[in-house]
Amino acid sequence: MCGIIAISSHSGNTFSLERSLKAIKHRGPDDSGIFVSETGDCHLGHVRLSIIDLTAAGHQPMEDASERYIISYNGEAYNYLSLRKELENTHGRINWKSTTDTEVILEGFAREGLDFLSKLNGIFAIAIYDKKDRNLFVLRDPVGIKPMYCTEQQGSVFFCSELKGLLELPNLQRTISRQSMVDQLAFMYVPEPYTMYQEFYKVEPGICYIFHEGKKINAVPLFNHISKPISFTSEKEMIDCFYETFSIAVRRQLVADVPISLMLSGGIDSSAIAYEVVNSGANIKDAYTISYTSEDMKYDGQDDDLYHSKILAKQLGLNLKIIEANQDFIALLPDLSNFLEDGLSDPAAINTYLICKSARKEGVKVMLSGQGADEFLGGYRRYHAEKYLEKIPLIFRTALSSMGKLLPTYIPGRFNAVFRRINKLTTAAGLPQKDRLVSLYTWSTPDWIIDLFNESDTLIFGRDLNMLFEKYKSTDILTTMMLVDQKLDLMSLNLSYTDKMSMMVGVEARVPFLDFDLIRVMNAIPANIKIRGHVLKYPLKKTMEPFLPKELIYRQKSGFALPIRSWFRRKNKIIQKYFDVNRIRHQGIFNPHTFQRMCDEQFSGKYDHTNSLFSMLCLQIWLDPS
Repeated sequence: MCGIIAISSHSGNTFSLERSLKAIKHRGPDDSGIFVSETGDCHLGHVRLSIIDLTAAGHQPMEDASERYIISYNGEAYNYLSLRKELENTHGRINWKSTTDTEVILEGFAREGLDFLSKLNGIFAIAIYDKKDRNLFVLRDPVGIKPMYCTEQQGSVFFCSELKGLLELPNLQRTISRQSMVDQLAFMYVPEPYTMYQEFYKVEPGICYIFHEGKKINAVPLFNHISKPISFTSEKEMIDCFYETFSIAVRRQLVADVPISLMLSGGIDSSAIAYEVVNSGANIKDAYTISYTSEDMKYDGQDDDLYHSKILAKQLGLNLKIIEANQDFIALLPDLSNFLEDGLSDPAAINTYLICKSARKEGVKVMLSGQGADEFLGGYRRYHAEKYLEKIPLIFRTALSSMGKLLPTYIPGRFNAVFRRINKLTTAAGLPQKDRLVSLYTWSTPDWIIDLFNESDTLIFGRDLNMLFEKYKSTDILTTMMLVDQKLDLMSLNLSYTDKMSMMVGVEARVPFLDFDLIRVMNAIPANIKIRGHVLKYPLKKTMEPFLPKELIYRQKSGFALPIRSWFRRKNKIIQKYFDVNRIRHQGIFNPHTFQRMCDEQFSGKYDHTNSLFSMLCLQIWLDPS
């Protein structure tokens, strides 16, 4: 796992990469390197986190045996050993210089080109330069697990694993996008391919882009085989195939020359991975989780994840490492903001950081995460909501919405979480499906967000949502929603903060549910089996019944969140600093009166603006971290 920089430009150009590499050094503290082509049309930079083959033989940028190709690579190819054997069977003996997956990718590309890259199964962002034809090939894994930022300026195209690396390059224009601020407040993130800057974007996953002297000459979609249909003769065959493929995926991701550990939230996803790890016989003894004070949990109405984590750890014989969280952790946000980028504001990012930091201190370099199951197997409550609301006649949905307006705006304590779900459901119920879906996918209302900005005439709440629903329109709305989530919440939020928070402390996060073979199987399972009655993620839960406690399998989904409502009961130093109205007024972006009203309602207990204000806090820190 690493960080990369790649530049395609006119011949004779010279770029200094040292400052950019220093900015992303946390992604690869073990080694670094730079390559500049003879004509100056290509620059490659690399910082390395050694996971496989810890020797100097894994140094990058790496040159192939023919000396024609140079690679800078971030990621892991979990099937590299089988691909290595396949190359030797097809092309004869190869004089390998290392045991890295990097060299397998490079030598495979040298012999088979793009066809070989399409065989990869893993997490990766790749830049390969062809010295002969002077072409730069850039590829990001088809799920978007590994990040890749880009900007095209000055007749050149610049790529980097993190935005901050590009911002260190001189003379690149950057203009803050107010529309992206709206997106961040609505979703808690800026949807791909956008960033907080108008001139910068994220590379489309699964497409190999080819550049020559700063100009795009081709874009080739790869990995089409992932979406090829699979025929099943029965539901049992489908469930059995899912479990077998899942088991293989977990084992495939246990290959490493460094210590591996587990993130354990107490939910079904991470628990299933933990079971398969132990069942495989892997030498993994520890798992990491987060705990909160009982007072915070009660105020937020959250389930006790620690209780279920302890049950599972005891059953599997794992040593559970518990990180205790409290409201002081909000003070971490200014430091984390620089690494999260784009003002990303899911509180779960703090959890990921704390767990990875604790594990790294104990020598762990690889963590397994349960990300991806919700989006591919139907794990979000909004699927249930739309499933039932779609069937209710308009007159009854309108009545439900009217009844919802009679509810109090906020209730703290034990039933807080349930009340929030009811409130969101009744709000959505009275809307046409187009607007209802926007409501289910966003965390705030369009009225207050648009009113929050001084200049709002051109701003759009829920940008691209309707376009995505039309693009991924399927025979049933649940399948469509899952496809949209794979492009939104999964790629732009969950995978983004998981990568950045883990790499911030030099840890590689692996995601077994996003194994390409498993994705193909999950894509073949109909929505009515993924969501069976009231049961979300039915295939996973059904397969785990013989192995895990039923109280864990069928518990209420709680996520991996922090009790921020409890933490927002009072203004701590961080909140006081960044919510100062004079600060807001001086920025000239937001309406100070609208913002002050929201704060007054929040801290008086009149209304629950927690999600919106937490996003605003993260946005304020991003705008001015000092």
